[in-house]
Amino acid sequence: MAADSLTPPALADTPNPAVTPEGNPPDAPAAPTNDFMNNPDIITFIQKSVAEGIQQALKGTPPRANITDPSTQEKSEFEKMGYKERLQLFQSNPHAYNKLAKGVN
Repeated sequence: MAADSLTPPALADTPNPAVTPEGNPPDAPAAPTNDFMNNPDIITFIQKSVAEGIQQALKGTPPRANITDPSTQEKSEFEKMGYKERLQLFQSNPHAYNKLAKGVN
């Protein structure tokens, strides 16, 4: 028996003419194929979107070069540092950061 327990035994092996072997009505449109990656319009769209995303990510000013040895930093250089550079200095050399940060707002 190929049917579930709710189907009467007499109908379990009887084919249903209103349904194809795939389980679709006979007049149903064919299922779309998963062929979209072969579509040149979609490939062009994806390539363009990726290129635009890369350009967007690269906008702005490039990061400043790594800071020099923190032990040789002068207070005026420290005052010119941005947040990221100060954070990098704090993480790499907290002692030098604390020494330079005294009196700087």
